Amino acid sequence: MPAPAGVRIAVVVNDMSSVNVDAELVRQGGGLVQQEEKMVELSNGCICCTLREDLLTSLASLAAEGRFDHVLVESSGISEPLPVAETFTFTDEASGVSLGDVASLHNLVTVVDAASVFEQLDTMDTLVDRGWQATEGDQRTVAHLLCDQLEFADLLLINKCDLVSEAQLGAIETFLRKVNPTAEVVRSEHSKLPPATLLGKARFDLRKAGEHPQWLVEAREHEHTPETVEYGISSFVYTARRPFHPARLHAALGSRPLEGALAGLLRLKGF
Repeated sequence: MPAPAGVRIAVVVNDMSSVNVDAELVRQGGGLVQQEEKMVELSNGCICCTLREDLLTSLASLAAEGRFDHVLVESSGISEPLPVAETFTFTDEASGVSLGDVASLHNLVTVVDAASVFEQLDTMDTLVDRGWQATEGDQRTVAHLLCDQLEFADLLLINKCDLVSEAQLGAIETFLRKVNPTAEVVRSEHSKLPPATLLGKARFDLRKAGEHPQWLVEAREHEHTPETVEYGISSFVYTARRPFHPARLHAALGSRPLEGALAGLLRLKGF
């Protein structure tokens, strides 16, 4: 999403891993060359719990500069929108400042992978089956996390529309509207989105959010269970000078279901 002319945007990129791949890709893509743009990295944790203070500090610092019109916060792929939104209601004990004092939340966006959403939702694999369990006997599935990400969003962005048929897109949209009837549903390819879709409309309603039965139930300091623990998801970094063989890697990742060492893989990214 290119920044509109004259609009000053800062980006906060959060990654659960120790290596913030998305932040590095933004740098390599030349998206930060303009003077009015800025990026802040928050790595190795989640902004709704372990990095909440870092998020508050970062947004307060950006607000103090007085030169940005919008801040785009990309949370980690396993974060949940509800506790992220709750973060805006908490006050830092040391400074007495809350996120709501320095910034207002306009939109909660969940990106839906059209090519794999039903595969992940339909799987009967439990977290134990994939080796992601948080505790012994944990019978939850990754589908629980995906549903949490869908249910509380204000905007559902169906991406990779070019990889599925119109009939499949219709089925995805029908499902999303059942899961989250009030969210706006938008289609995209290659994550390209008109800036006005995000920046021109504020969809988040704090009063409505407060009516959710889970609002402020667990997202108090030291009480929110990180998604890495709740869903048993972990990450690791693989580094090698020799690159993967592109055709073999594509074949391995393109097979369904994933087998062997890849059976427990939810997502990967790199450069």
